[in-house]
Amino acid sequence: MFQQLEAFVRETGKVTLTMKMADDQMSVVLVPGGDSKEAALRQPLVLTATPAELDEGFVQVLRTFEGAHRSLAEQVSATTEILQAAEKSQAGKAQKALSKSSRPALPAPASTNDDSDSEDDESTEADNASIAEPSTAVETSAPAAPADGKTDLFNLL
Repeated sequence: MFQQLEAFVRETGKVTLTMKMADDQMSVVLVPGGDSKEAALRQPLVLTATPAELDEGFVQVLRTFEGAHRSLAEQVSATTEILQAAEKSQAGKAQKALSKSSRPALPAPASTNDDSDSEDDESTEADNASIAEPSTAVETSAPAAPADGKTDLFNLL
């Protein structure tokens, strides 16, 4: 029996074995005492039977419990690794998003229309020049309406 317990003790780090008699029945409580934060890995194995029945079946029950415990421990470990990898991936994505948002936005290129008249081309060139060279002076007066009746949107800014 203790050879079968040895593997379980090595796996969990510590096992508490408690036995109690009640009439002709023996209760055996086997509590894994590892440092796992997962509650399922700390669940005890509780058996109640006659001593003869425990002699016959305790080792088999212990092997089954140990196998289930090992499987659960492996699943918890794998899940923890997956969650840590996902956390690192999300942190990387967040840093990339922050670095992209901190870059200044480039102005949209002016679209050219082949059917436009020369006045529009000249105003577009003047507008592009004002975008390329930002003005340091701030206008405080209301913009004057152009003579041709069109509204110059850049003067509204």
